[in-house]
Amino acid sequence: MEIEKLAEKLKKGDENAFEAIVDRFTPLVSTIIFNLANGSLNTTDIEELTSDTFVTLWYNRDKIQPDKLKGYICCIAKNKTKNKLKAAFRHQIINIDEMDYEDGLVVSDEIENKIIAEVLREALDIIGEPDKEIIIRHYYYYQSSTEISEKMGMKSETVKSRIKRAREKLRSILTERGYSR
Repeated sequence: MEIEKLAEKLKKGDENAFEAIVDRFTPLVSTIIFNLANGSLNTTDIEELTSDTFVTLWYNRDKIQPDKLKGYICCIAKNKTKNKLKAAFRHQIINIDEMDYEDGLVVSDEIENKIIAEVLREALDIIGEPDKEIIIRHYYYYQSSTEISEKMGMKSETVKSRIKRAREKLRSILTERGYSR
């Protein structure tokens, strides 16, 4: 309830409420950014994205739904981080053979992380090229269909359909191995 009151005050431009929200949610925002970045960003970048998250919150305070403040802040942090990662990897050449898939596949349960990463690596090997590279570019490097099509010399619609089919293949392979939602 306290958060909702702070959110109401923030909507009205109360700077003290904003400072209280920043104090309360900075650890959460930093953790989200750190986990999404998965070692791809340095401490300065994480601090900058954390600050940017709250600046965005301030400038969009009129859109806040008090009962959904935490989720709104988390979405801002997630989107800021994804955009930063996209920009960082946009011009990078990807060597699929040297890539460590575990670096990009964050699973909330630390114990199963290595097992799932290995199963996913095997599943990606089964689907083969070029679908393997397309999936990695899309989900690991957050590249859009347009970006992937430009980098790989394919039509954007072809990339979209390959993503869809590869996802279905991966879902089938993972389900066969006992991993499903």
